[in-house]
Amino acid sequence: MDISAGEQMMVWNRWFVVIVVLVLISACAAIAQEFQPQPLPQSLPNDTEKDTVVSKNPTGAMLRSIFVPGWGQFYNGKWFKGLVFAGVEVGLMSNALVLNKWANEATSDEEYYFYIDNRNLSFWLLGATILYSMADAYVDAHLFGFDESPELAFYIRQESEPLVCMKSSILTLRLSFAL
Repeated sequence: MDISAGEQMMVWNRWFVVIVVLVLISACAAIAQEFQPQPLPQSLPNDTEKDTVVSKNPTGAMLRSIFVPGWGQFYNGKWFKGLVFAGVEVGLMSNALVLNKWANEATSDEEYYFYIDNRNLSFWLLGATILYSMADAYVDAHLFGFDESPELAFYIRQESEPLVCMKSSILTLRLSFAL
């Protein structure tokens, strides 16, 4: 069973897209697992601690992300996301270059257009990845000094006193905000 070059390239492109999607999904899962709850502070921070919050420039982070793959994420201190974005962008660019080379070496019009279409798809995916990287760097820079402490809590507890008209107890929802 002989597979033509076009069919073989289609199989490789499908595997490439599957691998890119899996890498992005695993990156999101790894980032979500990095969160570790912090214990509640025993006392409120004083005003001098609030004044020393470091901020990042969102426009600078976005522009860094345009020029060098992952640089905007590195600037924001998100090293893992920076490596993921850099790897995806470099992989898509190299895939497009290889497909362009194969298109120039194609022997038939069908094979040529197949490689050109897949090369264009790689460039579209590269553009989408760059735009997503820019937006991610911009948002991360805005949220750089965001307080992630658990002072904003969501509690559900069962009331011990049942209502007079009901025979069972009810659940109440209370939100507490520390300002």
